[in-house]
Amino acid sequence: MKIYRLSPVIIAFLLLVAFTIFNPVANWDIAVLALIIFVVAYKILGNYALITLLIARPILDIWRDYVVISFDRYTLNMNAAIALILLFWSMYFFYQYRNYWSQIPLRRLFLIFLIWCSITFAWSFDKSATITETIKAADLFALFGAVFVLNKVDNQQFKKKFTIAFLTALIIPFLLAAYQFIVHTGMNIDGTANRLYGTFAHPNILATFSLLAFIFFTRNRIGRNEPKLENWLSAAILITTLIFLALTYTRIAWIGLVIFLAILGLAKNWRLTATIIIGGGLLYLAFFPVNTFFIHQFNINLQENSLIARVTSRNEEADSIKWRADILNKVLPLWAARPLQGYGYGAFAAVWDENKGVANLWDNTSEAHNDYLKVGFESGLIGLGIFLLIFANLFFIAIKKRDLIFVTSILVYLVLSMSDNMLHHTPVIWWWFAVWGLWASEEKPIKIERLTNDK
Repeated sequence: MKIYRLSPVIIAFLLLVAFTIFNPVANWDIAVLALIIFVVAYKILGNYALITLLIARPILDIWRDYVVISFDRYTLNMNAAIALILLFWSMYFFYQYRNYWSQIPLRRLFLIFLIWCSITFAWSFDKSATITETIKAADLFALFGAVFVLNKVDNQQFKKKFTIAFLTALIIPFLLAAYQFIVHTGMNIDGTANRLYGTFAHPNILATFSLLAFIFFTRNRIGRNEPKLENWLSAAILITTLIFLALTYTRIAWIGLVIFLAILGLAKNWRLTATIIIGGGLLYLAFFPVNTFFIHQFNINLQENSLIARVTSRNEEADSIKWRADILNKVLPLWAARPLQGYGYGAFAAVWDENKGVANLWDNTSEAHNDYLKVGFESGLIGLGIFLLIFANLFFIAIKKRDLIFVTSILVYLVLSMSDNMLHHTPVIWWWFAVWGLWASEEKPIKIERLTNDK
């Protein structure tokens, strides 16, 4: 008699199907259905199912707050469910590829950071948030490490699939953003109308997603040893990402774009880039007298254009710089009360809600809008120090690889983190760390073609 052994994946699939049939709670069925889909994808694609999850994450952000499991006082929304799927999958993945574990950079620092974040649970002011945020941080390492290993195992094929996956992940968010632009259903925030947001919770997330896509596909276009897209497709992607980046009206992302182009330009053709920077600065200064002339002579105010106004004007309603500075000044004394250990990783919103004054009661959010302030406030100087060491090591990895775009992408991210909740932009930050994992695993330094024929 021949005995057939079922693989763990098949057993998991059968158990999940049985649970869906006999379970009376509809919300749980939705969660299990998502697991079934992932198990099937894993069976078909193997470890390339990770790419499927990366593609789906920006799209699924539409349903980010949908409760998939509710039990007693505890709920599990779509974001948390996806985070847990990635976490459990990554544990199995790293066990499978344990021979590659010692090659993954940042593993020690990331594990130390995760351990410290877990320890802060003991004194956390919001224990459920500490669990959630620690899982999200673990997912970042899972993505970085898994993509690093997969690219080591199957370099050229994986890079091609990853590039196609990134392109695919852009389609639905951009199509929805285009629809929002056409029918004027973008967000109206701080006096700026029709800010596009695609499938995301806020225009800033679409902006940082578009910026990362621009950086990634710029490297794809000008890197000599990169898997090439057709020239027309590559150009179309870059132009499209710039258009949607502009129409989010997100100034910090615009600054990130300028930094990226300036560094890349100065490294490859510093004379032309310096000329453009100086010329752009002079044009900016000249705008104000020119606009005044147009107002007086022709009754035309160029600042009535939303893009121009966003770049050249500041007002009390939309002065996000002043608002962020106000938050910083009020939060620092609270941090000083617990400088080393913080208030518990993920607990910023809970502590701030308890302590903010009347002037901030009607703020749209209770977030720090500064990842360094958030991490330091929540996990203390100890946690912040480890957090910064992770990026310092990542930066030196990029330097050692002589990869200019890799280096610049890290600098851009660090600037974005000074003015935005990057750690909370889950669908985008997943892609940032996945991209860094890909680039960190490359053996040969990337060769960038000259941007000009000048000698």
